Amino acid sequence: MFKHVGDVFVYDRYGFIDARELQRVLSALGLKDEAAIDDCKKMIDDDNDGRIDFDEFTKFMEGIFS
Repeated sequence: MFKHVGDVFVYDRYGFIDARELQRVLSALGLKDEAAIDDCKKMIDDDNDGRIDFDEFTKFMEGIFS
């Protein structure tokens, strides 16, 4: 299921979700506060490289919908 979901999001040329796109997704999930969005981005970024890849994003989404 989430493989298809990942197809609708914008990734940069290196395979990481675009920062604006991630903010849009988090806002759609109800996170409106910038600090909360930043905290959520840090939580999603498992390897702490400052970027969100497809695996990190799908793990996050699976946690929301499980």
